[in-house]
Amino acid sequence: MRHPWLRATPSLPRLPQWRRRWLLAALASGGWLGLLARADAAVSVAPRRPVRLRLATAKPQPHPQPLALRAFIDHLIPADELTPAASTLQVHQRVWDDARTQADGVRLLRTVCQWLDGYGDGFATLSESERETLVAWMSTAPWESPQRRFFHWVRERAFIHYYSQPASWRGLPVQRPPQPMGHKLD
Repeated sequence: MRHPWLRATPSLPRLPQWRRRWLLAALASGGWLGLLARADAAVSVAPRRPVRLRLATAKPQPHPQPLALRAFIDHLIPADELTPAASTLQVHQRVWDDARTQADGVRLLRTVCQWLDGYGDGFATLSESERETLVAWMSTAPWESPQRRFFHWVRERAFIHYYSQPASWRGLPVQRPPQPMGHKLD
């Protein structure tokens, strides 16, 4: 006795009549749809009239500097009995100018300064201990976070710009900037 599922010659399953006709209609119309899609693509990538840019007359719009940047740098380098604060020596402006020369520099500074200003009435209005808490967290945050990258990027540039000016050397046993001879930040 033979089992019914074991046949000598295998046969393909038979589709109902309406499914076969639907499949044939779909395959036949696919050719027309493909032709229409190619025609639409050809029209959409047709060459366009070139746009003339007026580079000579167009002035780049300056990005306004975030207020939290100045307060953040002054928190890193405050004034003492002998030396001025970083903002007195325009360090925040130099750091901002550095950011404008890099691809994502302005975006990083704006993003994190906006985050800093989200506390209280802004970072500049926070108490010394509140600012210190935020800055300490930023220095140990995960490296992937913009706050950590901001902290290290701004700190490095702020110290370089601050200590490159003779007004910051008062009270120190140096008569020249510490760079390029040494003094590496970790």
